[in-house]
Amino acid sequence: RLTRRAISLEMPKYQNNPKDIGQESETSLGDTIDASNVLKDESTPEQSVDQNLFQDDLKDMLKILGEDERRVISARYGLNDGLTRTVTAVASQMGQTKSWVRSQECRALRKLRRPWYEKKLWEHQNSLTG
Repeated sequence: RLTRRAISLEMPKYQNNPKDIGQESETSLGDTIDASNVLKDESTPEQSVDQNLFQDDLKDMLKILGEDERRVISARYGLNDGLTRTVTAVASQMGQTKSWVRSQECRALRKLRRPWYEKKLWEHQNSLTG
């Protein structure tokens, strides 16, 4: 079983590497880590909770769809990976025709346009943007 030792980000960069003996540096490990992703995420804890609740409700809404409808909607609107795709791309990915993808998408959207789902989505939109 593999385990990893915890290390401090304040540790000098060249402390434990035998190749770097004699290399004295003021640079710490923490200085070499790219923190751009951390800085981009400026959401508040409330926004994070709202986003998680939205994701949970969205998953519940998608349960009413058939497997093919769910896969088409997830691929078209990037629900799994954040990448939206064209009808052509989804059709080739699923090995189906473009008309089949359009019909599955249309059927799924019709099911998701029920008033109680729309109300739930509007509430999330207001909390996420407001």
